[in-house]
Amino acid sequence: MLSKVGEVLEPIKGYVQEIMVVPIHKLKVVSLQRKPSKFMVQRLTESMRKVGFITPVIAVKGEVDEYIIIDGQHRFLAAKEAGVKELLCIIVPKKYAHDLMELNIEKQMSIREKAYVALNVYRAYMNEEPSMMEDDPRIIDSIELPYYVTLGLAYEGNQRFFGSAYESILKRIDSFLSIPLMDALKERERRAKVILSVDEVARRVVEKLKEMGITHQFIYGEILSFCSPMGRKRKVEEDFNEFFEKVKENLKSLMDNPERFRYHESQASQEKD
Repeated sequence: MLSKVGEVLEPIKGYVQEIMVVPIHKLKVVSLQRKPSKFMVQRLTESMRKVGFITPVIAVKGEVDEYIIIDGQHRFLAAKEAGVKELLCIIVPKKYAHDLMELNIEKQMSIREKAYVALNVYRAYMNEEPSMMEDDPRIIDSIELPYYVTLGLAYEGNQRFFGSAYESILKRIDSFLSIPLMDALKERERRAKVILSVDEVARRVVEKLKEMGITHQFIYGEILSFCSPMGRKRKVEEDFNEFFEKVKENLKSLMDNPERFRYHESQASQEKD
């Protein structure tokens, strides 16, 4: 049975946090959470069977009597595994949910996981207030880096996309946009398609070099760096689309003359020696 057992005043911001006992079937994990660790769930389940459920989950009010967990998915899943029917929850106002979702994601995430988290937080803001500017302080505070959104869309387009190879480039050419979210999302979808088209050519180059016996775990990133017009420049003059069109053209040129990369690797090896 759903019941409120008390409330406390948050000591810094001064808002009310409700303390509630919520039936487990009324709780739902927010969609942007990373994939849960089976090992962590198992360990927490064993712990609960020994000492009980101790740490409340953090949630916000959803539709009707539904509550969305924004911190504590492993505790929630372990409690279900242990047969718990009701959970103690701290309910916070929705206005703080986006920041909490970003901050409470476990550390040491992969670039793919960071991208998915950023994209889902971004979409949550867009659905609530599509006219909000993308460079609004609320967006900047909630999303660590703007290019994570672009990468998230690219990963949705191709699960095999090699996003980490593009990170050093995107850091310098993909920034928060001074346009409404409803327009910014379309632009980021376009940017995702641009880098996916580059990824497609880069993969063909990798296969070409493999046929020549040139292969190692860092080859994709090295090819992209080799074909990047950025070099050591501190400032990139081209816009997003122009820059990646140059990358793509350089990749196609390398496809026609792959021996250039063999020579490049040979020179780099000599410099190290």
